[in-house]
Amino acid sequence: MTRLIAKIFVLSCIIAVGPSFAELPTLNGIPMTPDQALLGQGQKWFYHTKISNNVAQLNYREPNSSELKVVNQAKSLFNKNPAKAIALFNGDQIVYMDFKEPANKSSFLLSQSIAKTVNSMGVGKAICSGKLSLEDVAEKIVPELQGTDLGKSKVRDLLRMSSGTSAINRDSGIISDEQYKEMAAGRLSWLDILKTEKVNSFHQGVFNTRKPGEYFDYHSTDPILLGMILNKVTGMTYAKWIEQEVLFPAGIGHEAIIGQDRFGFGNADGQIRMTLEDWIRFANWVKKNELGSDCFANYVKEASKTQIVNAQKREGKLYDGYGYLIWTENARLKDSYWAVGYGGQRIAWNHRNQRMLVVFSNIENYMDELSWLYKDWANLE
Repeated sequence: MTRLIAKIFVLSCIIAVGPSFAELPTLNGIPMTPDQALLGQGQKWFYHTKISNNVAQLNYREPNSSELKVVNQAKSLFNKNPAKAIALFNGDQIVYMDFKEPANKSSFLLSQSIAKTVNSMGVGKAICSGKLSLEDVAEKIVPELQGTDLGKSKVRDLLRMSSGTSAINRDSGIISDEQYKEMAAGRLSWLDILKTEKVNSFHQGVFNTRKPGEYFDYHSTDPILLGMILNKVTGMTYAKWIEQEVLFPAGIGHEAIIGQDRFGFGNADGQIRMTLEDWIRFANWVKKNELGSDCFANYVKEASKTQIVNAQKREGKLYDGYGYLIWTENARLKDSYWAVGYGGQRIAWNHRNQRMLVVFSNIENYMDELSWLYKDWANLE
């Protein structure tokens, strides 16, 4: 473990002082997020939200007798693995929370692809406000994609990662190092990226060409386009829509930081930073809505169940299905749904009760153990 921590430190220093790279780092082939990224505040042009006018109350309590064994399991798992923050909670009752330095209650914890699930909630809000529908076609909303393969996708296809396009990079990303630098300099936008033929063309298989809705392929193109669609249909930036329609209703008690380019198009596949308490508030808000009966509750119910099969397991090896930017059917607990981020960022829910888990990590080398832990937590009465 000491050697592992040393390697993380070295990589963190390289990333901190060296150039920015489009592809995300790995350690011995395992996805990693060093502290400088996990606990940083992003770029100076990222959007900083305000605090909700109705901060959601969180309550801390000691574990009861039935919970104590699972909490002790969680403590052991947290202490022996490269995790930086963890919480087990039942609704608004936080039963266990812990941090490792330099992380603390004030740290802005990077979502990585957990933000895809936040994006999904923003899409659901747009649908329920009448601004969007699952059957809307992308090129009708984003005319810059008129005539492209990607433009033929419906909102439903994009939510299921089934546009027919594919990843460019090994980590599911779609931009090169040079494009990343151009974007940082303000000479390139996410719209420019989506307009490139390499990104917006259907994947060419050995025997056929993919079509929208046919094939699950986890990559950044689809959520990035959904973020752009939100810009177009709401009349505000992706970041402001997420602030207004997701984070404020979730009752965040601290500012959040939402990634965007210099043109106001969101890093809608990742790049949301919040405190652990606010990630808990978000998770609890999603769960409360799943239990409701209005339009948005129905959306969350649909989003959190399998909409397409994860057949190839190129990504998400522990998950058999995918909902609307949410992973489903975890191998250790089928009746669960997960927001999953690169390097070991996880939010776990189940459909039976309000027991949830949140964790932020440097390396995702213990996710199967984490799944077993969540199964034990979710199975408590």
